[in-house]
Amino acid sequence: MQYQVSEDESQRAKNPHHIFNLNILLTHLFLSLSILKTSGEPLMFALIPLISIAVLGYIYVHGQKKRQTDTWFVAAHWTLAWRRGRILIMSYMVAFVLVALYNLVHWILPGGLSMNNFSAEGGSTPIFQVITMFFGAAIIFFTVLITFLQTGISVYDCSKGIIDKNIAKYLPRDAQSNAELGEFNDKPQQSNTP
Repeated sequence: MQYQVSEDESQRAKNPHHIFNLNILLTHLFLSLSILKTSGEPLMFALIPLISIAVLGYIYVHGQKKRQTDTWFVAAHWTLAWRRGRILIMSYMVAFVLVALYNLVHWILPGGLSMNNFSAEGGSTPIFQVITMFFGAAIIFFTVLITFLQTGISVYDCSKGIIDKNIAKYLPRDAQSNAELGEFNDKPQQSNTP
């Protein structure tokens, strides 16, 4: 749905999406690469969701303030950014549960889920750990990718005064809300003349 917004409102509505994407870039791209290049310690990777959740918490808290102090359109975009952040937090939780499940199984059956790695030393690789880490990382990766793309689209939508009308379920409209202009259609109008 397209709404009547000023240029200033449009710029303010972009802020939560910029913060969200900056969080994705700095934590999931640069921080994870830095950890891999320096220590590679698995526990250091716990910093990524912790920092990301802190930034998403800021989006939530600031969004609650925007509900009271800013226009409906701006507050709606803060709400939208938080709702995407919740999806990202859920992916962290799923990955954590997978790792916890691996640790539980490994505690019950120590060494029972290893596979010969065919090295000269005759060592073994904990195959279940590799599979669990892969699936946990894949879930987070695809969630990050999808939310990053959606948020980039939302930045464009802000400049046009667009947001999904279903956001009103989470941030009800009132008499002071931005006026509706109708469904957005960027195709040129066709004339009905023969």
